[in-house]
Amino acid sequence: MNTTHEFDEFRATLDSLETALNTPIVAGELADWTQVVGEAWSGAAEQVSRQIEDIHPRQFDEMADADPEMLSRVETLRTEDKEIAQERDAFHRHLARVIEHAPKFERDEEKIKSHTTALIEAGLALIQRIRKQEVALQTWFVEAFQRDRGVAD
Repeated sequence: MNTTHEFDEFRATLDSLETALNTPIVAGELADWTQVVGEAWSGAAEQVSRQIEDIHPRQFDEMADADPEMLSRVETLRTEDKEIAQERDAFHRHLARVIEHAPKFERDEEKIKSHTTALIEAGLALIQRIRKQEVALQTWFVEAFQRDRGVAD
């Protein structure tokens, strides 16, 4: 399970990425914007990977052990983590392409605008999906340990 500090750090990295993505691209500063987004992504990607590759699997195992009736819920959460990992990797590739090509379009940023807009939308959607998964996992984790299973004889 995450410590409070670890979870706060995780949320802070997502907040930093969200802020970077939502920061308007000022004319002539596309390369600077991509650098800020890239740095925010670096921290967020590391934290997301840690969650889905280290912390979540342990939580899933604890949930399954505590309440075997939750196995289908655990599998749904595992599947979502796999899909988030794929989306994370796709976002990483997209960001790398935009960072690579941004200097070429510094004088005519309109030519790359559709790519930056798509990057922003993909990044914000990924953040939302990650946050939704964290809330779902925490909800079901608590439920696995506190669920009323009826009166025992």
